[in-house]
Amino acid sequence: MEKQRFQADRPTEGEETARHFVRVWAEAVIRQARRTREARQTSAGNARAHELGEDFSPGPEDLELDFRTQWAEEHLLVWCAHQLERWRGRLARERGETPPPENQDLKLARDALEHLDEAAFADEEARSPADRGSAGRALRGLPGQRLRLSLDGSTLFEVLDPERLDQEALKVVKSVEQELAGRAVAAYEDLAAGR
Repeated sequence: MEKQRFQADRPTEGEETARHFVRVWAEAVIRQARRTREARQTSAGNARAHELGEDFSPGPEDLELDFRTQWAEEHLLVWCAHQLERWRGRLARERGETPPPENQDLKLARDALEHLDEAAFADEEARSPADRGSAGRALRGLPGQRLRLSLDGSTLFEVLDPERLDQEALKVVKSVEQELAGRAVAAYEDLAAGR
């Protein structure tokens, strides 16, 4: 078996894998942000039409379906953004760089959603089951120490701007594509020079 030599200009397998997953999750955030935006628009349109009370207006069962769809799409957007953040950190570590700082609002929303099944529910809100300790810690960290179980407003789960998540992911995709294009040019130049 031939020994592989380390070449400074060649990324390690760990770096290549991390870059791959950064791209996977950045593209997923962009797709999921579009799906979330569409679910929000559908839900808002149906809610307005329902309020008019016309014969053809959506009924309560349609609004319930909108809620379930929008909640799931928003939850998936938070998960995709969380994965992107984790893989960006791994890529930085593979390169010997300092990982980007963790988005505390994203962490708070993800943690609150992950442990939502432990919450106390009342008045269409999820609250921490305890005043201290690990149970419900993320819910205590949210504004008002609660997660509303409604989907009005411009934020995701009390703290996140969905458009900002989309824009940040688009920047990451562009930077990865530029990096890959630069590496392709460098590889071509090496090939042309006989290196």
